[in-house]
Amino acid sequence: MTLFRVNKHPQRKNNGIVADMYALYQEGKSLAQVGAIFHKTRQTVYDVFRSRGYPLRSKQFKDLQVLDGIRFTSMKGGYLRGTHPDGRRILMHHYVWEKKNGPIPRGYIVRIVSGNRKDCRLTNLEIMTLSEWNRKYCPHLNQFTSPTGSRKTKKSLRERVMAERDERFRHAMQM
Repeated sequence: MTLFRVNKHPQRKNNGIVADMYALYQEGKSLAQVGAIFHKTRQTVYDVFRSRGYPLRSKQFKDLQVLDGIRFTSMKGGYLRGTHPDGRRILMHHYVWEKKNGPIPRGYIVRIVSGNRKDCRLTNLEIMTLSEWNRKYCPHLNQFTSPTGSRKTKKSLRERVMAERDERFRHAMQM
């Protein structure tokens, strides 16, 4: 016995279009992608497929880790995020740190030492100030250093004009 019959209403309008939509869906496109191709919303595509009896794929769940009854799922950047019992959203490595050491002080960040954002063991976490993190891991991303890491010095307008003039003078003397 089958649970679904494909197109249980063969006399409906637009059967060809819906069949094309379903073919794209079977190729692996999401409902939203199929809807975008045919200028429909994801919900409209879903409703059409359901009303016509087309079987749909089951939802693909993201990585899931449960800690103290809180379900942490994977975000786009790879971090695990869940809903704290008090209702606020929290990153798993922040939750683990706060559970053991108390609240994270203002101006500090919790860094995952190994770089694996799903490894939130306490031994893999360290706390540091944001400026300390920038100095250590992003030395070229601030206004005081060049991409090579050397200190920039601001020359005054007068010094720059004089340097350009001297360069032109040297160049003229070489000719």
